[in-house]
Amino acid sequence: MYTNLMSIIREPVIVRPHDSLLHTVKIMTMEYVPKLIVADENEIPLGSISQKDVLNFIYRMGDRELDSVYVSEAMKKDIITVNSSIEPLEASQIMIEKKAPLLIVISDTGKILGMIIKSDLAQYYATLIRGIHKVSEYMSKNPITVNKDSTLDEVTKIILEKNIGRLIVEDNGKILGTITTTDLLYLAPVLKFKDLKIKVKEVMTPTIVVMDENEDLNYAAKLMANRKVKGIPIVSANGELKGIVTTTDIVRALTDEKVRKYLLELKLYTSTF
Repeated sequence: MYTNLMSIIREPVIVRPHDSLLHTVKIMTMEYVPKLIVADENEIPLGSISQKDVLNFIYRMGDRELDSVYVSEAMKKDIITVNSSIEPLEASQIMIEKKAPLLIVISDTGKILGMIIKSDLAQYYATLIRGIHKVSEYMSKNPITVNKDSTLDEVTKIILEKNIGRLIVEDNGKILGTITTTDLLYLAPVLKFKDLKIKVKEVMTPTIVVMDENEDLNYAAKLMANRKVKGIPIVSANGELKGIVTTTDIVRALTDEKVRKYLLELKLYTSTF
């Protein structure tokens, strides 16, 4: 095992099973936290709830108001708990193999101590790993795109059916922006009105940054951390869309054996000074 050179564990953000979905949306948007732990009054974890869980429930809940829906109705009960000594590479392996949105860190008595999400592991990569991977090795190729005039309902349906966190918005091959689960969460109260013809160009996040496929993956991880985004469109030298790199891709890169060897060499090098 390797020394945990930086903390990957963040303070837990907790909601109760009988909190309302409206309360959950407010916490997610105000504190900019994409995933929350659901726990009882003794801080024992019962489940988790993500932006996508919230959006999926809202999309199919009919005429119900957000303040009338309990967190317990939308949460996921299949959680993964780990202890506080978990190493970053081990956490990455678990997340990728189990397709886990977060890991809940618990004490020996089962109480919540913290949580780990993919952004934390991407930050770890950004801080320590350099010169090992190119963006092209880990980006998701042929990303799903939508036209700027697609409706909000169409976009929400694609995101939920494809189980993805973002779509790239284009117009005649030009990248205009992205629409993400975070963007949709701000519009949560209107998502149930599927007949509204709001166009994606009116609610998307304009693309501030794109990246060349030959860049170091470390640069992508740093940009994500600095810009507080979870995905960056990847283009060729002539501006053609080639893919998208996300925090999930960064976590996947951490499972590469080359990273383990790199960290061992780094540890040996720094211990000689």
